[in-house]
Amino acid sequence: MIPGRGLARRLHDRSRRRRRRAGILMYHCITETDLDPWGICVSPAAFDEQMAVLSAARAGADLGELRDPSSFTATGSKIAVTFDDGYADNLAAALPILERHEIPATVFVIGTAVGRTREFWWDALERAVLGDLELPEELRFPFGTSRTFRIDDHPVDIAETRTWRADLDGPSCDRQQLFRDLWEAIVVLAPEEQDDAVDYLLEWAGHPVDAPAPRPALTADEFADLAAHPLITIGSHTLDHASLTDLDPAAQHRQIARGRDRIRELSGLPVTRFSFPYGRYDATAVDAVRRAGIELACTSRPVAAIADDDPLTLPRLQVLDDDGDTFARKLYDDHRLAVGALSSL
Repeated sequence: MIPGRGLARRLHDRSRRRRRRAGILMYHCITETDLDPWGICVSPAAFDEQMAVLSAARAGADLGELRDPSSFTATGSKIAVTFDDGYADNLAAALPILERHEIPATVFVIGTAVGRTREFWWDALERAVLGDLELPEELRFPFGTSRTFRIDDHPVDIAETRTWRADLDGPSCDRQQLFRDLWEAIVVLAPEEQDDAVDYLLEWAGHPVDAPAPRPALTADEFADLAAHPLITIGSHTLDHASLTDLDPAAQHRQIARGRDRIRELSGLPVTRFSFPYGRYDATAVDAVRRAGIELACTSRPVAAIADDDPLTLPRLQVLDDDGDTFARKLYDDHRLAVGALSSL
């Protein structure tokens, strides 16, 4: 790390608050859950309150509006809603709420997710390692670089892990450390190996491998219904939810181009929007996105977007399971979005 770079980034991000800006919100699942180490689940009740805030502030905007520089304002008056991955609850739970408040949204769908009958590997890993069963004392993990893990598991670890955030908190027990180590090991595997790895882990931990997915992906029919809705624009999220920065340029291009082609084939519509899985990207990935005909691409850098941002690396704000008041306060206090409108609510 270069000394001072972290401080320079913080000062730069702070200065953005004084620029013409807009907000892009990042959601994944709209569902109730008591285990969410990455903070990707928002309950339907909280989502309803959040969309009510946007509606009352007259701030809800389509992501495509950010192609127009005039959409970036001194008050941050436009806020776009996006979803990643392609969970079925985007249709069943989120869409009725979006309809009620007349809020448009972009849904970035993994090409191979549509019709997927098993859970995503990151959800299966969560169930295997952070679930409510006591873990065995040893794990021999034969995927990628083979490793053996020793686990000193305690009942208290299960309870404490219910509120643990893997992206914010350091591991405080073997169970949490194992989750982080396995996540980093699995994210770079080929898609078929990822599924084999989590099946192996589920069986090792004593969980059923073929249980129904707690957070299922969209079926083909559900995808078609979502894509046809006037409030929804479908974008791409690569073919397999690949970690692009761990791929060579040719593989990056295949993931981006084939993911776009798959979503275009399924929807029958042009696909000009994209989001980078895990928020990971580099110059070659951005170039591949550009060559794929993408007009707007989103990262997960947690700041408001400004007019000078590259439209192929737009930042987004991850939304947590907050009530409407907390949601509004974060948008206004932390990011200076919908200034005036939110301060008067």
